[in-house]
Order: sequence, then structure tokens, then C-alpha cells
Amino acid sequence: MGTTASMPACRAAPFEKGISHRHQVMRLYRHTLRTSRDWHWDYFVWIEDCQHWQKKFKENVHLSVAEGRILVQKGLDELLAKRHPEPIIPIYRPGGVKYQRNTPPPPEVTEHLMPPPHQRIH
Repeated sequence: MGTTASMPACRAAPFEKGISHRHQVMRLYRHTLRTSRDWHWDYFVWIEDCQHWQKKFKENVHLSVAEGRILVQKGLDELLAKRHPEPIIPIYRPGGVKYQRNTPPPPEVTEHLMPPPHQRIH
């Protein structure tokens, strides 16, 4: 696993340059919960793990921003080390099992099957 595991691009790099420390922490927390969901199929086990992560994040609320940045970097390293090789992809997102299923064909393909314009029902 580690950094060689596959991961959607939107989850591979959760931090952009120039965002505030608060937003970095919020994104790290969200990505931690999503990664936790990838590993736990049972809902109640996942909820227990979410509570564990929530407790870990709340323990460090009182730290300064400088200490927090160090913890965010450690958290990101841990997140990348523990990511799932095949994360859950919502079914309607790109890569999901129902993404673009039963999409209508383009008009140029079906145009010859339609009645002439003056006979169409409006």
C-alpha cells in the first residue's frame, strides 16, 4: 500500500497551496473519515472508528498553529500510508458502477430514426 496504492485524484492531494490551517484540518478530517469508510464495511464499526478519529482531533484543539501544522503534516503522512488500495467510489461519480449508465445516444446517431420535422409532435 502506502504511496503506491491507487487513489482517485481528488483524494490523493487534499491540500491546495494557500488555504488556511483551519481548512487544512477540516480537509484532513474529512479525508480521514472517507479513508476509514473504505476500510470498514460494517456501518457500526465505521461509526466507532469515526468517533475514535473525532476524539483524536478534539484532543489537539488547544494547540498553537505551529504545533498544529506539524500534526497536520504527520496526519497527512499517516493518511497516505493507510489509504485503501481500492477506495469506495460513489456510484454516480466518475469511476462508479453507474456513472453514465443508460445515457441517451447523441442526436446525430438517432436523427435518421425521427420523423421529419414537420410531422413531429410538439
